[in-house]
Amino acid sequence: MSAVNPTVVLVHGAMHTPWIFEPLIARLTARGIAARAVQLPSSNPDSAAAGGLTDDVAVVQAAVDAAGGPVVLAAHSYGGVPATWAAAQVPNVAELVYLAAFVLRPGTSMLDWMGGDFPPLWIRSRDGLAVKADDPQRSIFSGVDATLAAEAVKRLNWQGLGSFTQRLGAAATGVGTTYVIATEDLALPPAVQEEWADHANYRIRIPSGHSPHLSHPGEVTAVLADASARAAR
Repeated sequence: MSAVNPTVVLVHGAMHTPWIFEPLIARLTARGIAARAVQLPSSNPDSAAAGGLTDDVAVVQAAVDAAGGPVVLAAHSYGGVPATWAAAQVPNVAELVYLAAFVLRPGTSMLDWMGGDFPPLWIRSRDGLAVKADDPQRSIFSGVDATLAAEAVKRLNWQGLGSFTQRLGAAATGVGTTYVIATEDLALPPAVQEEWADHANYRIRIPSGHSPHLSHPGEVTAVLADASARAAR
């Protein structure tokens, strides 16, 4: 057994803040699992201040370094991109857990994956430096309790263009992976998630929309607890 208990480091998706993980952190804490969530610089209420992918990678890497022991790095949606790169830079990531998250190849950007342009109904900031999804309550928070989803929508930020245009610089090798497939996802096609999950060590399917950590926190907690137990060995 490791002398230091694993820490779960949570990485949110585009436009989010660490608030999105509060229910999940409460459940993990109740099970005696230390957990913390980062704030990605690419998500900011000020479009002009929103950072890019490399800024996000630096923040995730710093959080993993600060844990001081083995880490289960769990990422949602876009958060999978900086988490993948950060895991290649630090030695103490014991497992990567993708929660309906993007698993890009090095040298690929989010915008490359999206075909070179944003969805036509997405909202662009006046300064042209950031974007927002057009109908997040339906696409991102489908299946989430209506009151909770409405609160989550109110807390969404602008997402900096650099998070979409900067290309993934590296991917970790030799790190165990778990992929949580959200089978009812309206934002990231479940068929794509299945393809990415084919390369993971563990695959879990949850009948959830794009935010399983909100709609099915118990199931996601169990996934992270299992990953933490593996990291402790």
